[in-house]
Amino acid sequence: MLFILLAGLGLLSFTSSHISHQYHFINIRKNWTEAQRFCREMYTDLAPVKNAKELNDLLKTITDGSYDVYIGLYRSDVFKWHWTLSDGFYNGEIFKNRKNVPYNGGCAAMDNNWKWFNDDCDSKKKFVCFNASTKYILIEENKSWREAQEYCRTFHTDLANVRTCAKNNVSDVWIGLFKDFWSWSDQSNISFRFWNFSLLKPMDRHHNCTVVMVNQTGRWNDVQCNTTLPFICHGDLKPTTKPAPTTRQNPSTSLKSTTQYRLFQNTTEVENTRSQTTQTEQDNLILVRENLTWTEAASYCRKHHVDLVSIHSEELQNRTARKATQASTSHVWLGLRYTCTFDFWFWIKNREAGCYKNWAPGHGPHGYEDCGLSGAMESTGGYRWVGRPESERLNFICQICTDVF
Repeated sequence: MLFILLAGLGLLSFTSSHISHQYHFINIRKNWTEAQRFCREMYTDLAPVKNAKELNDLLKTITDGSYDVYIGLYRSDVFKWHWTLSDGFYNGEIFKNRKNVPYNGGCAAMDNNWKWFNDDCDSKKKFVCFNASTKYILIEENKSWREAQEYCRTFHTDLANVRTCAKNNVSDVWIGLFKDFWSWSDQSNISFRFWNFSLLKPMDRHHNCTVVMVNQTGRWNDVQCNTTLPFICHGDLKPTTKPAPTTRQNPSTSLKSTTQYRLFQNTTEVENTRSQTTQTEQDNLILVRENLTWTEAASYCRKHHVDLVSIHSEELQNRTARKATQASTSHVWLGLRYTCTFDFWFWIKNREAGCYKNWAPGHGPHGYEDCGLSGAMESTGGYRWVGRPESERLNFICQICTDVF
């Protein structure tokens, strides 16, 4: 039997953010600590997930059907209480409503005085769901806390959060409060969890890191952190922090600051330049004949098109070379970047090293490598790839959104 609790009781706190995380699937196998270092160097951190929508967004980035990928959830040494529906609501005031009972479980229930108490998560109780349209619903079926949450997520939104104290006519019902020892790598206070409880190892200190299981509709599992797997980063791509080597600078280029570029970008002159010099052939590549740094070029391509071009075949190399012949600089930027922390080159669009190669002698793997290098193609001759200081200003080639690529 279901009945709706009065909205005036103020049972629930339900908040959501309009800002979603930007996810990047990295198809390179690393252990969890190495993945964390990579994400912090290149983006912001390993990915947090704050709700089901973000989990769906994260799954859409995974392109190769990987079964397990790392996210930023790891086992910490501190147990914390979390509300199921809010990543920032909880504060100490709520715990004044706690009943003085010995610790006997990591899940919370509520009595008829709105005082909550912790109990064994496997014990069976009635429970209260939240639904965005009908608000608060008592489910008069006895289930464990996890079964109750699964029911609420399937038929409503989630287990309800307690916000105020008041008399009510229900007692000993599960609410959306739980305690665990999992934390996010970027220190986000996010309470969303999507475990496959049939696989989760309780208090197993050898399984301290979290993966999303793609073949289990995104359910999470805990694994040993030395397992090497692909992973998901979040945030914007960072510029390198180490200055580029001055000996590799092109003396004919003008190295403007980012601030100067942004001021210039807002003028009519740059808009006229783009309309006059951007090539608009009927394929999925476009040459932009503006002299930008590699980071500025990557930002431009992502804002106006898809990304800097990634080359994974001879056919695409030839099409990119044809675009490069029209450039006004000796080289054009590609979506190719070097990480000095891990000592390898990778394509930023697919986040993988790739098999096809067209490096000039002395460049690329086993060639000259230093922090601050990104990949460019010669615009004449053999159209080979070279590492250039990413502070240089070059034309660049973007991938545009078509059905051909």
